[in-house]
Amino acid sequence: MIKEELKLAASNLKKLPGFSVTVIFTLALTLAALCVVININHRLLTKPLPYPNADTLWVTDQSETINGETQYGFQMLPTQTLIYQDKQFIDEMAMLHHTSPRLMDVDGRPTVDVLRVSPEFFSLLGVPMHLGRALSSDEGISDEQKVLVLSYQTWLEDFNADPAIIGTFTQLNRVAYQIVGVVAEDFEVPEIFRSSEISGFSSFPEALSTTNNWNSISSQFNGIARFKPGVNTAQANHALGEQINTLYQSQENVAPDTAIGARFTPLRTRIIAESDNLALSLLFSAAVLVLIALTNVTNLFLSRGAQKQRTMAIQAALGAKPRHIFISMFCESALLIGAATVLGLLGAQWLNVLLAEDLSYLFTRMQALSLDAPTIVVAMILALLITLLIAAITSSQVNYHALTGALHASGKGTGAQISARTRHILVALQVMFASLLLFLAANKLLPAYHKMTHPTGFNTEHLYYVRVDGSATKIDSFELTRQVKSTLGTQANVNAVAASMTSPLVMGWKNYLYDEQIALLGITSMAFLDQDAFTTLSLPVRQGRSFTPIAASGEDNNEIIISDSLAKRLYGTNNPLGQTLYIDQETPRQVVGVVGDVYVPTGPLGYELERYYVPLTEGSSAFIIKANGPLSKVQLGESLRDIHPTLNFSVFRKVDDMLSQRLRQTWLQAMLTVALLTLTLSLAGAGIYGVLTYSVQMRRYELGIHLSLGAHTHKLAAMIIKQSFVPIFTGLAVSLLFASLGYLVWSRIGDGPVDVNWLAIISSIPVMLLVALIASYLPVQKVIRQDPIRALRNE
Repeated sequence: MIKEELKLAASNLKKLPGFSVTVIFTLALTLAALCVVININHRLLTKPLPYPNADTLWVTDQSETINGETQYGFQMLPTQTLIYQDKQFIDEMAMLHHTSPRLMDVDGRPTVDVLRVSPEFFSLLGVPMHLGRALSSDEGISDEQKVLVLSYQTWLEDFNADPAIIGTFTQLNRVAYQIVGVVAEDFEVPEIFRSSEISGFSSFPEALSTTNNWNSISSQFNGIARFKPGVNTAQANHALGEQINTLYQSQENVAPDTAIGARFTPLRTRIIAESDNLALSLLFSAAVLVLIALTNVTNLFLSRGAQKQRTMAIQAALGAKPRHIFISMFCESALLIGAATVLGLLGAQWLNVLLAEDLSYLFTRMQALSLDAPTIVVAMILALLITLLIAAITSSQVNYHALTGALHASGKGTGAQISARTRHILVALQVMFASLLLFLAANKLLPAYHKMTHPTGFNTEHLYYVRVDGSATKIDSFELTRQVKSTLGTQANVNAVAASMTSPLVMGWKNYLYDEQIALLGITSMAFLDQDAFTTLSLPVRQGRSFTPIAASGEDNNEIIISDSLAKRLYGTNNPLGQTLYIDQETPRQVVGVVGDVYVPTGPLGYELERYYVPLTEGSSAFIIKANGPLSKVQLGESLRDIHPTLNFSVFRKVDDMLSQRLRQTWLQAMLTVALLTLTLSLAGAGIYGVLTYSVQMRRYELGIHLSLGAHTHKLAAMIIKQSFVPIFTGLAVSLLFASLGYLVWSRIGDGPVDVNWLAIISSIPVMLLVALIASYLPVQKVIRQDPIRALRNE
């Protein structure tokens, strides 16, 4: 019977191409989006890590407590070494240091991402090898052997997949490393540093201990550890935290009221970081999108069921039972939803390929992204459930005992039709689902818009950040800086040049700041710049002046310039000029200027508006260039070779491009939100239009009478729209209720306060009402423009 019903369903659907295409396209589009998001969540949250006993691996971290406030993210290399050497709590640990050297033996000398690791890295993670070997136990952190294991992709692209590469040497920043191995293609590097593709794994090129490298404080140090049996995280955090704090306090010039501690985080938690929040938000949005599409499709099938009632009446008269009616609707929905599922899976795979780079930037564990088996299984189960649900809802609307009455219906709105209650529920559900998603999207979009449009505080137009590679020259670094700056400043289109330790979007790092009584004022963003930097950046000097020029390397210049925000916090309305500040507890510095705030958008090493600047007294390879038009890297590179034939640019970037890169994650999240929002509003509008079109068509005879008796069209349209807005307002009210309940519940059970932009939510309500108004007006307008005689004649 099912076989015959499938044949009959296929034959009937061929005669309804509009209905079939609409159902397939609506579900395929939403299922594709849902499958992509399910795939992301599976890889990120439920797929096991591909390492032996991965649930026993922990990532080290250090805390810093200042005046009772604790922060994380930066680690000291000596204290990290102490944890590495511990034998009481640590069974095995790998040291990690993320670096970005230049691969000197490859054309273009590209900058690559390399992990310096101790030999335990390969055993802890069970790293499979394609060629050669891993680091041996005698190539640890306490010797000077320099060996390198290449990633498979780097071996393939930069070394032409040459198997004879094992045993040869290559240079990282002009330091020779022997290549001893190539990892397997399928090795998944743990994304602890959220960096780009790792090109290789090198040994530490220097001896490390607990007594040296106290100036090495970075977010690029970490470790992966496994505890000894019976040790828990609380024990390790407490005991090792006390040990590293004792070591820290024993050093000279320790900042007052500061302490450090240890914190071990599960490897999976560290890899996922904050990606889970975005992934779960997308999953919720995609699920709501599917519910909206399901409501639309249900409406279409209800209309189809009403259309088939005369056929079903004949079948009932010939002995068909209610289960036969259900099977008939099931077969039609199975054919359409099956086709939609296949197209949805193909669309999801296409989206994975199309968005692979962007998704890898937004989420961890997205290597070789493609649909996996769990996602396909979930899609198939979901398709079956949708098929059963639609068949059940549609067949339940059929009054089996009244089917024979449909054979005698007049056709003037009194025959078979979907009940008004069902239509109102469908409209309310459309509005409720769409409004919930609209609230969520608006809450994300408005802050993202502010972030992307917020001024940086300096002029980025035709502003360039460059780094000069002078490692092959014997010119003194300070003198080389002076010559490079002078040479670049005389080139065409160049207005100004300034030396800097870092780019204007990074501006340096964080450091202690003390008042004139050596009382700690906090950890504040800092930057090393020369006297021309503020002019080059067009960063306004609010008070005072820039730095006094430095004439010789190491010359004392104990000046400091602070930002507007820092000046207001420290001195309020008092004059900051001439005040004394310390950055190292030893050398007093005089405030000589106050400059405007610099806003650094999201991205690695984001900094606050409070910052200070100190003069660059040593040589630097980094420069900021202000031009009056586009600059040529080749032309400027030729000018550098007038100083020394080996000079070239290791970095040559427009600051606008760097700004776009920093905002890339925000932009991608905003674009995903906009795409989902557009699809949501389109589906919701189409669904409301479809239901109300059906409702108006069922009342065409009544409307024809009104028009024949002289009713004004605008009054008639207002009456119908007013009636239509009853379920619309109901759905909107329910969505606000659910949103409020969700906020209250999450505020209590969540990890922290919920960031809600109420202005964005309130402003999204008119958008939903506008979409609903348009969807309500079009069906009415379509009928009232017709000749009322046609309605009375049921044409």
